[in-house]
Amino acid sequence: MSVKSKLLRMKNHLQLENKNEPAADKIETPPAPKQDKMETAFKDIGFEPFYFDGERSYRKRILYPYATEQDYDLLKDMERIKQFWGAELSDHPLSFNGKEIDRLLFFDTETTGLSTGAGNVIFLIGYAKLKSEGIEVTQHLLESPSDEAAFLSGFLEDFREDDYLISYNGKSFDWPQVKSRHSFIRKELPKLPEFGHIDLLHSARRLWKHELPSCRLSIVEEKKLNIRRTNDIPGSMAPILYFDYLNDKNPYELRGVIEHNDQDVRSLVHLYKNLVMKLIWENDVPSSGMEHYYMGEWFDKLSIYEWAEKHYEHAIHKTTTPFPQVYYKLGVMYKKMGDKEKAGKYLELALKQGASPPVEAWIERSKLAEHYEKDPAKAYDYAKQGYQYIKKNGRFNEKKYTRQLADLNKRLKRLEKKQAF
Repeated sequence: MSVKSKLLRMKNHLQLENKNEPAADKIETPPAPKQDKMETAFKDIGFEPFYFDGERSYRKRILYPYATEQDYDLLKDMERIKQFWGAELSDHPLSFNGKEIDRLLFFDTETTGLSTGAGNVIFLIGYAKLKSEGIEVTQHLLESPSDEAAFLSGFLEDFREDDYLISYNGKSFDWPQVKSRHSFIRKELPKLPEFGHIDLLHSARRLWKHELPSCRLSIVEEKKLNIRRTNDIPGSMAPILYFDYLNDKNPYELRGVIEHNDQDVRSLVHLYKNLVMKLIWENDVPSSGMEHYYMGEWFDKLSIYEWAEKHYEHAIHKTTTPFPQVYYKLGVMYKKMGDKEKAGKYLELALKQGASPPVEAWIERSKLAEHYEKDPAKAYDYAKQGYQYIKKNGRFNEKKYTRQLADLNKRLKRLEKKQAF
């Protein structure tokens, strides 16, 4: 069965799934233009032709002017973020290393499939840029698979060495697709430039994977950015509509996909700002206790302990129920920093908070008692408490604690000998 046939079957399935949902406003599709009127049809939906080496592609630019105080605040906030990264945390994964704001490309693609194989083709590339007067969205559209050189050339003409991509799953999917397609026709095209790349999917998962049913962009938009789309074409329909267009030669059939991509790249601007403001300016974008915990954990893993401490402390103050895990994280962090007194204090708090302290807290407290306090009896007592806790609370799932049990067994035997000696 051909790829198109499979997609058409998917289309019918999706229609059946949605038959009980309220009908969206129907968009009237004009009749398909004749082949010699393709340019006119594309111009009607905002695209201008782009020619390269005898091939033709289409490019659209649209400016969304700043119209409200909130719009202008977006630009001000991005300037503040730029200054902050340059002065404070230039090595953070969300830092764009002092690049100018208008060199950020909030980037997304639409493809004929979800695989990264050679048969998958990109047919729409979109990116948003922050300008002084508004958000500019540029889109490149592939007229037909035989015009791929013109399509990629138009994109590369806009793309500079000092640009910085900001995407959503772009490191794993979108950019590898661009590289793959470029490799097939690279003799005809300029080389791909080196650039920085921030993937917001990883950041969203760090903060919200335990809270949201999925970290798909549409869900993050709705739950975290209060962006609700109407009459939106789901991404799964994009390949079907593109094959319809190739069959009918009717550019109007692509309007929904084009609008979907346009909203995607503009949403990335707001998502990036929201994530960074949560990380570094608590008063501007308030966060929940759990968000602070996961942001603290992120800074902790990056060994940026000052900011990890801030977020862990916020997590404690904003959580009404006992939160032993955050005390444990603080204890381990202070131990890494060499502050054994604070490490012991917070590990003790972890063991006293609630009914489910982390098993590792007993192990770490035992280590401190043995090596820092030089008290093997106390160390033995902590290890024994941890061992008994697992046996009592993990008896139906001891496999989960295999590593910890092995550690505690070994530790207890060694401490017994140490005390006897």
